[in-house]
Amino acid sequence: MILSGKIAVVTGGGQGIGRATALKLASVGATVVVVARSKSKLLGVVAEVENCGGQAMALTADVTRQADVNALNSELRTTFGRVDILVNGAGVALIAPLVDTSEADWDLVVDTNLKGTYLCTRALLDLLRQSEAALVVNIASKVGLTGHALVSAYTAAKAGVIGFSRALAQELSPENIRVVAICPGPVDTPMRWKATPKMDPRFAISAETVAETILFLAKLGDATTGEIVLEAPNYDEGMVSLDR
Repeated sequence: MILSGKIAVVTGGGQGIGRATALKLASVGATVVVVARSKSKLLGVVAEVENCGGQAMALTADVTRQADVNALNSELRTTFGRVDILVNGAGVALIAPLVDTSEADWDLVVDTNLKGTYLCTRALLDLLRQSEAALVVNIASKVGLTGHALVSAYTAAKAGVIGFSRALAQELSPENIRVVAICPGPVDTPMRWKATPKMDPRFAISAETVAETILFLAKLGDATTGEIVLEAPNYDEGMVSLDR
């Protein structure tokens, strides 16, 4: 139980990468706090963790709202007093030409993926500082490094997450807080299949693969920062159909 006694917070924890990460970290002893807007999904993940003998709690919050993340800080401060691992996994995707991307669409994508990462990290920074060696993992995307037609809002948001992670890694390194951005290619999650229902399943990696990578980072406990790109061996970005 290598993470026994550790407190991990996972946003976007109700499904997909967040759910897989919560289950993985709890399986090796971490107490996991899963955060999302949907309480029913969160309770389902908590039940899965507890059925496997792990410890978890659910906290509802909209990561794009300052008041919600402040309340999250207060609850975590009262209950645990620190955070050892923060996984910023809340996200939404949008596939559309720029001309069809409304201001509301843009704000939803950028606020959830980028602003939410900023708000949660900033709000919980005082609790991360209470850890002997804290880790912040921001779920970005390979598209944030490469760009892709028809996903301008998502690309901009994830590129922002990568840049934010790079800057924060330098800023927090003297305090022994590591910051890593994970940049997956397509991942087998509900969000992916909703966005690209016609994609070849061979191009998708499992959410568990991302979760295993986060666990690996948590176990390292050294100065590892930067970006990690994950993709299927046969992945060819040019062959991913965005035709809905």
